[in-house]
Amino acid sequence: MDSDSDDTHTVASQQYYRTEKLISQLPRTTWQERSYAFWVAQQLEANEPWWRPLSAMVIGATSTAMSMVLRLGFRQVLVEDLYKLTDVVESTRNRAVVTVANHESLMDDPVIWGAMPARMRWRPEYMRWTLGAQELTYKNPAFNAFFALGQTIPTVRGDGIYQLAVEIGLRKLNQNKWVHVFPESKINQGAQLLRFKWGVSRMIMEAERTPIVIPMFFSGMREVMPLRQKLPLPRLNPFERVFYIRAGDFIDFTEQVEQWRATRAKISSVDDVARLDEQVRIHIASQLWDAVNKLKTESEQKLR
Repeated sequence: MDSDSDDTHTVASQQYYRTEKLISQLPRTTWQERSYAFWVAQQLEANEPWWRPLSAMVIGATSTAMSMVLRLGFRQVLVEDLYKLTDVVESTRNRAVVTVANHESLMDDPVIWGAMPARMRWRPEYMRWTLGAQELTYKNPAFNAFFALGQTIPTVRGDGIYQLAVEIGLRKLNQNKWVHVFPESKINQGAQLLRFKWGVSRMIMEAERTPIVIPMFFSGMREVMPLRQKLPLPRLNPFERVFYIRAGDFIDFTEQVEQWRATRAKISSVDDVARLDEQVRIHIASQLWDAVNKLKTESEQKLR
């Protein structure tokens, strides 16, 4: 047990060092670069006296506005089993929460969080941190401030699982926060889910305490923002559109992660460790895909 604890502490220390190093390497030549580096660094701890009230204002106003979009822009909003998420997020716990869901449009986040209970919207500690595409969110100093306070972590597509966004996501899990990920990593309006990327697997594996993982599925946004349209503007229709969101049963990866750590500690070859890590990441991503796809299949049958 002490060996496992020491190994976890070592992994956490390495992760902390990597994060600080990546932050220090951010360019700071232009005003935009300095602004970006400042807000990303602030996200690590988010403990400045001014952070919480400003974050509450951004998240509360945005999610409340999105709740109005849901009410006025859809004929019907169907919410199923969301208590499986809200009960866990609002409970006293010593573990973080990870949610994973399909990704249908540019407006998935924050629209889907407009379905959260009003009591949670103005409390940043009860709302998600999410990984969002940097090129769409952190475009100028004003956007940097808005999305940073909105608990959106800038993600660079193609930079892999050791990029700064994943490191910050891990930091949030180690602070027992709720982190949401769209593991498809891009908008998918096809009939089948895309393969899930491994960044979320790495976060689940390397968090100090294995998080509670809750799969989710939603539908209705692909009709609101189809990829084929030239302008990325929502097509709300209060007479036809139906928005649906469902939370699934939580998945506990604790035993699997402990087994991975125990096996890893016995391996001396760096290459063998890398192969083991990759195998476990693939397996966890596959389990998450299966869980979301099961929700998708069941939900689509109900909606028909």
